[in-house]
Amino acid sequence: MQKSLTSGAAAVGVLLTLLFFPALASATTVSFTPSPAAIGVPFQNTNVDLFSTGLNGMTLSGQSLSLDLVLTNDLLARIQLLNPGQLGIALTVFTNAGTDPGFAGPTTGFLLNPSGGQLGPTQDAGRAMSSDGSFSVGLVSFSSGLGSPVDISGVHFDTSFPNSGFTVTNSQLRFTLNSNQLTFGTAQQLPETSPLVLLVAGFSLGGLLTRRRSLRS
Repeated sequence: MQKSLTSGAAAVGVLLTLLFFPALASATTVSFTPSPAAIGVPFQNTNVDLFSTGLNGMTLSGQSLSLDLVLTNDLLARIQLLNPGQLGIALTVFTNAGTDPGFAGPTTGFLLNPSGGQLGPTQDAGRAMSSDGSFSVGLVSFSSGLGSPVDISGVHFDTSFPNSGFTVTNSQLRFTLNSNQLTFGTAQQLPETSPLVLLVAGFSLGGLLTRRRSLRS
């Protein structure tokens, strides 16, 4: 009898965990692959678009989703935050609607560090839809508090899809850079810049400027 009561209590505990802590559920991973020609190339003053078929065929039924949008092949995106307020990272979901597919529900998100964990604070995401059958969620509230450069393996969104019955046909991950800079590469291709190197570079630049001023005098 005692064993039955213990088993029942454990089952209730698991049920309560699922009911009151849904964030513990694993996220759906959607993979995006930059083209080989994009590896090691600095992008700036442009939009960088990656595509995935990972959500294709899903019916928009108002489902709640926890999404990890990640780069494949151990790639990272190194972002030089020259103007954090101009950076945007958005997921656009294309459907067969042929018209407005509806808005996603209230959405939050955050960046993923190279190990796949949360990087920086959770943000409220912006939401949009378009008459081409797509809807979007995006992060735009970045700050210099993240440091620079910052290496990310992707972005995470907690959202809900519209309840309109249309079907997903494609997904796009867009980096809106403006004056910020982005480079794709593995950890080996994007070696860390040590504080000592930065310090030496600063002294070298300072010496060069001093020498130029002396020559002008």
